[in-house]
Amino acid sequence: MNKGMVQVDQERLRAQLEKKLPPKVRLFQLDDIPGVMRSRMGWPVAAALMERWFRGAPFKMPGPMKRGEAVSRPSTLSAAQLDENTVSMAWARGFARVNAAMAKLQSQWATPAGVVQLKKIVREQGLGRLGTQAWRLGDLSKPAKILDETCQVNYLGFGRLSDPLDDFYGAMGEATLKVAVSGMVTPKGTGKTSIAIDELGFYLRDAYDFNDGENSFLSQPLGFWGFGGVERLQWGSGVSISEQWVQETDAQVRSHTYLVQNTDFRRWRALHGRGGDFIVLSNVHRVQLPFPIHMEW
Repeated sequence: MNKGMVQVDQERLRAQLEKKLPPKVRLFQLDDIPGVMRSRMGWPVAAALMERWFRGAPFKMPGPMKRGEAVSRPSTLSAAQLDENTVSMAWARGFARVNAAMAKLQSQWATPAGVVQLKKIVREQGLGRLGTQAWRLGDLSKPAKILDETCQVNYLGFGRLSDPLDDFYGAMGEATLKVAVSGMVTPKGTGKTSIAIDELGFYLRDAYDFNDGENSFLSQPLGFWGFGGVERLQWGSGVSISEQWVQETDAQVRSHTYLVQNTDFRRWRALHGRGGDFIVLSNVHRVQLPFPIHMEW
């Protein structure tokens, strides 16, 4: 058999094998998650927040910003580092655990720490005011980033890893509910002050980032994801952070699930040069009290 015939036979054999193999199909990868959230799971808010992270310029949130320290107040953050438009309290109040947190904070906001904070902001904002003229503390028509500095007095952390897998879980997870107050302040001639609080404002805050603790040996797991959705307990290898193709059937590819961890997002950011952490603030849900709460000190 001459060399030309051997080459023809090899090409014929290769063609026959290729006919038997399924076409190449792209494997699930990390930045497919928002699309799965939106189309398969009905999580529009969670999808929007993650899409924003993937689109953003690379930015790792520093600790003071994550903790909400004064050096990184929301009003000082750039538009790239603060999202005020995606999460609404109307959406959040569709989840029972948010309403439970609101009810708890409404009934318990006046803790010793809450009263100390109230006195502090009344004292600071009362400086320079003349005589015994009454004035109003807190304009709850302002956005949350302003209330955070002017009349926010207490907060409640809520949410657990065991919460239902829903849009709130995907968007906020463990979040912080804050309460701001509004009421009439009346200086007393004896050097005392009284306040009649007649309205409360509630809003949500969260740090949208994928940073593990400085001393964390294991990255936080975020579930087992695939084209079909997410499972808490499953089996799978680590998720890909770049495009990969395999010769499998579409059904086979869609049956795979992959472990997703915080570190995968950081690796994706390093590879693609995008991925920006940011603070999330909701709008303000206002509650007019049936009877004012009177305090004097």
